[in-house]
Amino acid sequence: MTRRQSTIGLIAAALVLVVTAVTTQAQPQFAGTWTLDPAQSQLPAREGHGHKAPDGAQTQAPTQPPVVKLVVEQNGANIKVTRSMARDNRERSYSQSFVADGTERTEQGRRGSTVTKATLGGDRLVTTSTTTTPGKDGGEAKTFSRESTWTLSPDGRTLTINTVMHSPRGDKTMKTVYLKG
Repeated sequence: MTRRQSTIGLIAAALVLVVTAVTTQAQPQFAGTWTLDPAQSQLPAREGHGHKAPDGAQTQAPTQPPVVKLVVEQNGANIKVTRSMARDNRERSYSQSFVADGTERTEQGRRGSTVTKATLGGDRLVTTSTTTTPGKDGGEAKTFSRESTWTLSPDGRTLTINTVMHSPRGDKTMKTVYLKG
């Protein structure tokens, strides 16, 4: 092998490494099991949730906060998220799938139609959904929308989801922080 061929081979190998590094950086990996860290999260206040005291004052329920987990499966731009919430001896779970290619998808549900869109790139996943519900008794339809931005810490052990929710009653924001493991 000549010196020139050897140099070309080294340059080609270096280019493959650079392209691999850029590709890996372009798609963050959210796969894994994540547990909500309530101390780092900023959740909106829930009005009307609690118990009434004998004098009619609103009090908080004495139960422990729920344990919230996300199980994220990711295969390229295909992402499935299963969110579970356990409190006492009850557990509920909900799954949602995204194809993070920027395409809008419409689904019909029992409460109306929902248009979702997800994009994956750089260091984040951004999901948007807009649900339109028919008005009661032929009244005006209501629209609810939500935009969530998922980011990972540099070490990949902390997932932060910043969410903005828009409804006819106004806007709410929340930040949920999950720890891997």
